Amino acid sequence: MRAAQLKAQIEQTIPAAFTVYGRKNEDRGSLLTGIAQIDHAVCGVPLRSLTEICGSNLASSGKTTVLASLLAQATRDHFCALVDACDSFDPASGHAAGISMPRLLWVRCGKSRVKLPPLEQAFKVADILLQSGGFGLIAVDLSGIPERVVRRVPLSSWFRFSRVIERQPAALVFLTQEPHATSCASLVLRVTVSCFKNKSFESADPGSPAGVVSAGRDGEPGSPASPGLACWGGGNLLTQWNLTVEIVRGREKKPVRSERIGFSLPTQWA
Repeated sequence: MRAAQLKAQIEQTIPAAFTVYGRKNEDRGSLLTGIAQIDHAVCGVPLRSLTEICGSNLASSGKTTVLASLLAQATRDHFCALVDACDSFDPASGHAAGISMPRLLWVRCGKSRVKLPPLEQAFKVADILLQSGGFGLIAVDLSGIPERVVRRVPLSSWFRFSRVIERQPAALVFLTQEPHATSCASLVLRVTVSCFKNKSFESADPGSPAGVVSAGRDGEPGSPASPGLACWGGGNLLTQWNLTVEIVRGREKKPVRSERIGFSLPTQWA
């Protein structure tokens, strides 16, 4: 019996057997990222859900910029927490991005007397913060942890985080190099830098505007684009990012297809 015939017979007996029901996102709420293009596409970061923001760690990919913008928006109305697994957060840059530092709990892993691997310590701290409550956003930055280490995290750990956050009116966001939570995440975004602008560097690509440098391999201007890699000119001032955000997984938790969004962001010092 063909699948279509079998499906028709089942639908005759149970009409709603193959109906797909999506979660009502408006009931769950969301936190805006402060980046209009992302907020328009995904309606912000969903509450009561796990979100992953991914990007290459070989060079600046833009994921930290997205996180800083999200924290700046969230700290306007909520107390937030940042679990910094590799102690890479810069408070001065965070303040320049608009983060309300008095409303941010910054947990620097590796600074305590407890000798735990950074990944294990970050997970334990995130679990404590989730259980204690009181935060509108809990961000866990694992982007500095080697990929081979993060890959060893069992799926059950991600599943537990997703189950715990469902009971709280908060958002749980992980910064990683590659997606790891898979079906446990409600939203997965991959951020890459396509090119950037600076004030004094002449374009290496005759077909691009002056001052625009494409991201290339091994830091060579004008070379074939490589996600997450950017070339830096000595003594030049970076003034604008051109970012691409790929929606790897949407809120419906069904990886139907990827969608890409391209936009530009000015730097804080431009």
